Amino acid sequence: MDWSTWIDRKVYSRLKIALPEFLSRTCELCLEINHDAGFICTDCEDALPRAKAHCQICAISLPNNGTCGQCLHKKPAFDYSHTSFSYAAPIDNWLQRLKTKRRTEWAHKLASLMLHSQPENLSQVDAFTFVPSTRWSLIKRGFNPAELIARELGRALDIPVIPKLATRSNSSEQKELNRQQRINNVSHHFHPTRKKLNGEHIILVDDVMTTGSTAHSMALLLKQSGAAKVGIWCLARTPKH
Repeated sequence: MDWSTWIDRKVYSRLKIALPEFLSRTCELCLEINHDAGFICTDCEDALPRAKAHCQICAISLPNNGTCGQCLHKKPAFDYSHTSFSYAAPIDNWLQRLKTKRRTEWAHKLASLMLHSQPENLSQVDAFTFVPSTRWSLIKRGFNPAELIARELGRALDIPVIPKLATRSNSSEQKELNRQQRINNVSHHFHPTRKKLNGEHIILVDDVMTTGSTAHSMALLLKQSGAAKVGIWCLARTPKH
């Protein structure tokens, strides 16, 4: 073995050890050394997109805290909702890493951010549940992003997670639909299971809330199954267009 080959191997072996350790200590956004416990530094976390004021029921951003016109006109089936962030960069990109790139470690990372912005009434909550995926989505992706996040939150907060309170049949893609079309699209695709509730306060965990149609349909089903109160906790809320 000549000297150049020996040096190359030595450098490679050192980098193989040092690089992951270095990357694990750098902020995901600014790439500076991160002395905090999370995957991003405190300054970058403070700069993440958040709605300063929002509707107390559906969490849509508003000029001032209160209740939006849509909820005043027709209150949804859920009693309140809490969103940790607005659906904008870099939250949208991180969520796509989880959902489309199958990077399941991001469920833990995103849940850790949600834990820094929690609903105020968690001490009154009996259990978490999550929005179910369709069978086809589970086959295609291999996991349910909302379930992974819910289980991370439940583990961190010592709150039980109740699965299989509902099933979901295949429906059209929601991305290109307006609010009323979304409501019509999902309202007939959630189905109760044999599991029953007995007056519990349930928080439904999801990744993103857009129009609230999925949350409304699920909350309606959970109350029909016996829940006394249903709240929503999602990672991000899309802004009102």
